[in-house]
Amino acid sequence: MNRIDGSLNPLITSRTLGGSPAAATEGADSDRSREAEAVGGKQDAVLLSFRSRSMAEVSQAVAAAPEVRADRVSTIRSQIANGTYTSNAREIAQRLLSSGTFGE
Repeated sequence: MNRIDGSLNPLITSRTLGGSPAAATEGADSDRSREAEAVGGKQDAVLLSFRSRSMAEVSQAVAAAPEVRADRVSTIRSQIANGTYTSNAREIAQRLLSSGTFGE
């Protein structure tokens, strides 16, 4: 099976034999499979790796982030280029902490 990053991982498979759950999905998933089979259907299961769950969380965070202010970025970029940009590290740190970007 191809992983989300395109590499192959021969130890993980999403296929099950005859529609029955794989050994790694025993427990609550096998209860759901038995319920599905009882009503005459078969159930597919999807298991996400920690990396894919993390990527989904990051994607949601990016989608929820405020828009980039292109005019502000352009101004700061030109100030850096001509050597006139100054910053206050304490103010930046305080804003990061107060915004919840980093835990206090």
